[in-house]
Amino acid sequence: MYKFCCCFYEKEIKNLLYFKYNLNLNNEKVIGLSKSTLNSIPKFLDRISEQLEKIDKNIQMENDIAVLWDVENVNPGNDVTFIEGFLEYLSQFGRFTIGHAFADWTRKNVSPISIILGEHHFELIHVPAAKKNSADMSLITYGIELALQYPSIGIFVLVTGDSDFRPLVKSLRRIGKRILIVCDVNTARPDFLILADDFIDYRTLRPGGTTPTESQDVKDEESKEQPIEELNDKQDLVIEVKTQKQIAEQRNNAFNLLVEAISQMKMEGLKPGIGLVKVRLLMLNPDFSEKDLAFSNWSDFINSAQESGVIQVSGVGAGLLLDVIQSSKEKTDQEKAFEILLEVLKKYDDDKPKYHNQAFIAEELYKNSRFMKLKKKLGFKKFKDFIQAAEVRKLVKTKVDGLTHEIKREKN
Repeated sequence: MYKFCCCFYEKEIKNLLYFKYNLNLNNEKVIGLSKSTLNSIPKFLDRISEQLEKIDKNIQMENDIAVLWDVENVNPGNDVTFIEGFLEYLSQFGRFTIGHAFADWTRKNVSPISIILGEHHFELIHVPAAKKNSADMSLITYGIELALQYPSIGIFVLVTGDSDFRPLVKSLRRIGKRILIVCDVNTARPDFLILADDFIDYRTLRPGGTTPTESQDVKDEESKEQPIEELNDKQDLVIEVKTQKQIAEQRNNAFNLLVEAISQMKMEGLKPGIGLVKVRLLMLNPDFSEKDLAFSNWSDFINSAQESGVIQVSGVGAGLLLDVIQSSKEKTDQEKAFEILLEVLKKYDDDKPKYHNQAFIAEELYKNSRFMKLKKKLGFKKFKDFIQAAEVRKLVKTKVDGLTHEIKREKN
């Protein structure tokens, strides 16, 4: 439905722009078109796309959702705010109808969350810790039974990063179910995550952690928004247009990220297949999108990296493997940004690393002009995402107390 609408409106929009502005989007010829009007076109299309996405989400709301949670693998403790954030995340895909949480509920490390889960309509399935294989089989069995017993369940959410559940994911996909994975990206395996339709790190679902600067940016952006129907012929939309230099800088940082992803996988003994590498790259930077770099798809991004002499591709078909030609001896922009983060944290430490309010650290970094220049190149949409990228690399540790997010240096 969404793709059909996009194709239909794309043709109509092109015709409209051609007759009204003498703009041919097929051959990119512009005749007598003002710069402000030209700049307005992508923003105009983005707004129509947002309207269509809302239609798409309403269609998705017909799906019922089942959650299978391996609590031993993903355990946020007694953080009730995480559950609220998790349920809010689910609401964008459909209606949460069934939830099963699996653990040895006699263990102290999982008992705090048992009360919270019970209050939010999860059924607690007890599996003795001594029987790890039994826990896996129990979760797999429940998953298959739910799929057969309740055809209305269109989406299964697995809260785990354990690759032992690959058979379950494959079976559910074969019968047309959509799979979402919520995991700890520090321990999850890319060969498991690649089977999902989408995955997300559980920490990002915790509410809070937004800096005052980010909150103001959102308000400023919302105040600029106008409904499409309120626009008239005399109004020009103003958008930020990336220069060729900015795109080149962001592509260079993305290529460095690609090199890091491939190198990590090789160190771990994993084959850097073209699909698995993208999963690992998203684990390192959840905000990565090849489309933001003006590539049509992931393959175009890989081709560009190969043509730039950053990587080489070998094999054929499904056996395509990526390898690094040479790593840059200079520090990447991302490494420089992480160094500034650690310097600021160390500045407020005593003799050893201690936790600091994440919002405070963010505001301190935003005062650093060097960091702000790097931040624009790296493409992180939120400070929380930047911190997650640092935590994945084991540079920092985070914790949450209510809505307060805290961060400290890893011992090194």
